[in-house]
Amino acid sequence: MSYILVVNIGSTSLKYRLLQMPGGDTLTRGYIERIGGAASPYSWQTGRHKGSCKLDTSQGTIQAISAMLDMLVKGAGATPPVLRDINEVAGVGFKVVHGGYSLRTSARITEHVLACMEDFSRVMPAHNPPYIQAIREFQRLLPDTPLVGAFETAFHRDMPDYASVYGLPYAWTEQLGVRRYGFHGASHRYVSERAAELHGHPLEDLRVLVCHLGGSSSLAAVQHGVCVATSMGFTTQSGLPMAKRSGDLDPFALPYLMEKTGKSLQEILDVLVTQSGLAGISGLSGDMRDLEEQEATNPRAHLAIAHFVHEIKKYLGAFAAVMNGLDVVAFTGGIGENSARIRRDVCADMDVLGIELDDRLNDNPDGERCISAPGSQVAVYRIPTNEEFIVARETLRCLAEQQGGTVSDYSSRN
Repeated sequence: MSYILVVNIGSTSLKYRLLQMPGGDTLTRGYIERIGGAASPYSWQTGRHKGSCKLDTSQGTIQAISAMLDMLVKGAGATPPVLRDINEVAGVGFKVVHGGYSLRTSARITEHVLACMEDFSRVMPAHNPPYIQAIREFQRLLPDTPLVGAFETAFHRDMPDYASVYGLPYAWTEQLGVRRYGFHGASHRYVSERAAELHGHPLEDLRVLVCHLGGSSSLAAVQHGVCVATSMGFTTQSGLPMAKRSGDLDPFALPYLMEKTGKSLQEILDVLVTQSGLAGISGLSGDMRDLEEQEATNPRAHLAIAHFVHEIKKYLGAFAAVMNGLDVVAFTGGIGENSARIRRDVCADMDVLGIELDDRLNDNPDGERCISAPGSQVAVYRIPTNEEFIVARETLRCLAEQQGGTVSDYSSRN
């Protein structure tokens, strides 16, 4: 048995979960948001105990990390501590995003790993810098605890070359690593594995399409247990339109926009990341809940939803062609799990692929379930994702391999 702490860092947020591995039981979890202010909301749950408070995080993520570690060993109010000593944590796993071609795996964090992440900070400004800063702080506070990065690109590393290469001079692919990487790997891995379990067949025998839909969205085609195509590419900017990111865009639109708006390249890129996607189209919000509420009276909210659904259907059809059919479609993520309307619209008029939804099952908001009609040729599932379990599993595997043993050997020693 080993305790693995999984940490998910955002530009202004920190989520964590302490898991008992290899089983994956959650001992405690917490969420600190709006980091950088004098009253950052902090909520947590340990067993039946729930609590919340306001934190001073005006000095940044450093204070959020310290508050999290204190909670683990001291508890708060009626919430008991879960550890006697912080050194009981066998390892800390991070759901890191991009480390380039040489780091499409899970790895013990070293100076080389951090340097590779730094190389991609310019194209991943919302992801890599916050993680690098947080990891440095963990190295300072927990110098004897192994730190592992579970890269989001790992699940997609076995995509065929013809699916990951871009139509560029090949030297740019070979020497500079400009290629399709894919992201949301922990979610796609967990949901495809869980879908196979629910479907009652080995993943290796199935053609599964995972729709991870949320503030950030991507689709992955998983054939015989291997990702063979995914919608995101070199960065998390491409593919489906997202809450505030544009998704796919003709690159020659950039110089045109610069000329017509008078903005610099960096200013245009900032708009594509922070003011585009669903928020840009609607002029209202990037949150699907807001758009669904306003759709009846706001034509642009309706347009944003229709565009989002259209792009999902487009990729879904393309990936079905890549795999020569579908056995399972699984919806996950904040939108995929919670919006019955989006699931219904995506699956509508898909009889050509053998997809038929059961509206009664689809409208039921509770838990993971099959939501396809009894006669549907393709099984459709709603599956809440569990990225933290995958990160914890990868962390435990890395630690075991480093000690020259198996996961069960390592767990029994710790």
